[in-house]
Amino acid sequence: MSLIKKIIFSIILFTQILPAQYAIAENMAQLNQAAGSTEETEILVFGSSAPCRTVSIAAKVAGNVEYMPFAEGDYVKSGEVVLKVEKTDYELQVALARTQVERAKIALEQADVEFKRLNELFKSNSASVQMKDNALFAKLSAQANLNTADASLKIAENMLKNAEICAPMNGFVSVKHREPGDFADKAKPVYDIVDLDTIKANLKVPELLIAKIKKGDKIDISVDVYPGETFSGEIYEINPVGDALTHFFKVSATIKNTEHKLKAGMFLKATIKTK
Repeated sequence: MSLIKKIIFSIILFTQILPAQYAIAENMAQLNQAAGSTEETEILVFGSSAPCRTVSIAAKVAGNVEYMPFAEGDYVKSGEVVLKVEKTDYELQVALARTQVERAKIALEQADVEFKRLNELFKSNSASVQMKDNALFAKLSAQANLNTADASLKIAENMLKNAEICAPMNGFVSVKHREPGDFADKAKPVYDIVDLDTIKANLKVPELLIAKIKKGDKIDISVDVYPGETFSGEIYEINPVGDALTHFFKVSATIKNTEHKLKAGMFLKATIKTK
């Protein structure tokens, strides 16, 4: 085994397997003491925190960025405008589409008048069937052109509306991908926003203990930055597939975090309460 491979293996052993062995030994001692008892048992595990929800806000239309007021770490409220791209081209498209609608209306009125005139002439045997039919088809074509123009106007108005983007939820800006003056491509992210009102605890549970844990079990979380303080939560997800190397299973819990003390990426020490 090369020196690099030995170092990597040693790091994995020290950071994952050895702490797990300590936790297993401590937990198994508690489980043996609680064997045959209906009392609550506490299982010690470790993990990290993550946002309960992450949203990437993308530009809906392409253009030069005029307005992006929030920086990374800023709190954004749902409905606040977070992005404006230059509107001039989209405003011109709306004006053009409205002109086309007006022209289509005039053409339809003209076709309708012509059809009525030829229909009256046909009734008096002064116009042929073909002339009347041609006038009818012209009227129907003019109506179709008006419908197309109306649809084009709605598309142009929607694109103009999409030149402004609002936040879809409350949260903190975790990544700002663009700055005012940059060009924003359609469907490319401009902000990443994370919801920290609820934190997700991603925990690593050794396989010897996974059978003891179930959904709904209560959990107490502690972090080094707040010594002596605990945060309560509940397990909502147990991954059925473990890591073949470390034999850990991922268990996730939700923790209320209305004061936003917990941040994503923190190291967590968790006590799972199970029966």
